[in-house]
Amino acid sequence: MDQYVKMSIDGRRQAIEGSYDLSGALKKKVDDLFKEIEKFGADCKDAGEFETKFSASPLNQKYTELFTEIATKLQMKGAEATKARSEAGRAMAGGIVGGIAESAAERAIGTVKPTRASINQHARDAVMGVPVLGDAIDIGQKASYAAHLGKVFGLGKRKKIKKMNSHAGKGNQNL
Repeated sequence: MDQYVKMSIDGRRQAIEGSYDLSGALKKKVDDLFKEIEKFGADCKDAGEFETKFSASPLNQKYTELFTEIATKLQMKGAEATKARSEAGRAMAGGIVGGIAESAAERAIGTVKPTRASINQHARDAVMGVPVLGDAIDIGQKASYAAHLGKVFGLGKRKKIKKMNSHAGKGNQNL
């Protein structure tokens, strides 16, 4: 499981267990719910994905309902509860922000990294921008294309050209 997903889940658990004295059936409910949440979190690649999917899942509703049930039945632990909530909030926020930052960094690296085609195009554009060199390359490419067309249409051999000229008459001897 991603470390930031784990931190986010642990932050939620700490928000309950650090704020209330749990025992018996409530403790078992919390443990069972967090087993489900951890199983759900194991399938997420980072905290950003976890938070997005978790907020839309039925587990989020279960968590909210359980938290509400515990809050209405039990008294908070006092100063310890305030400190625990603060630490849990920091851990959860750190996990979320860290996961989102990692995802954004990976996407940015993929976007910034040049492809081989873009490098080749940049080099070609730079060479073609040199006045004499660019013109020479352009002429060479056109000559290569003309030779290719000659091969495609069977005009590349001199014997065929002479034969065509002899049949075409005097007006077309330049071919």
